[in-house]
Amino acid sequence: MAAAGANQAADDMDSMLGMGVRTGGRIPVEALARAVSMSRTYNNIRIANSNIGVINTGNLARIDAAITISEGTERAEFAARLKDLVESIASERAVAPEVKRELVEVTSAISDQAVSKTPSKAVITTLFDKLVSMSSGVATIAAAVEKLYNAWNSLP
Repeated sequence: MAAAGANQAADDMDSMLGMGVRTGGRIPVEALARAVSMSRTYNNIRIANSNIGVINTGNLARIDAAITISEGTERAEFAARLKDLVESIASERAVAPEVKRELVEVTSAISDQAVSKTPSKAVITTLFDKLVSMSSGVATIAAAVEKLYNAWNSLP
């Protein structure tokens, strides 16, 4: 519902401009809802049961949906690196649970942008900057963030 509201707000702002131009990216609400409603089984992300309680399952569902949507497209490599990042966040024992939650929230926002029809480079760059600063000092997560960022930059 929040994504639909964000899309509606963007549409309302565009209509106020009166130029008939659609600005910015929209979150693919239908595709995400369809993928999320399938079940609570994550088809792409493997997380040990001991770590699942630390991370918001709604964010995991959105990330899993983004991975599913990206399969078989030019974003497949990005989706694979997204999966790797989430799994490394969940399995990293040196990171506090609240930091893991925040890392997954930012990753979820990146995945939402990545699957939108017109992703905002400014928003994604800002989110990546946040992810890099949050993961500094944790080599496994920082390496996964770098691979995800490189996959994003290699997209057409």
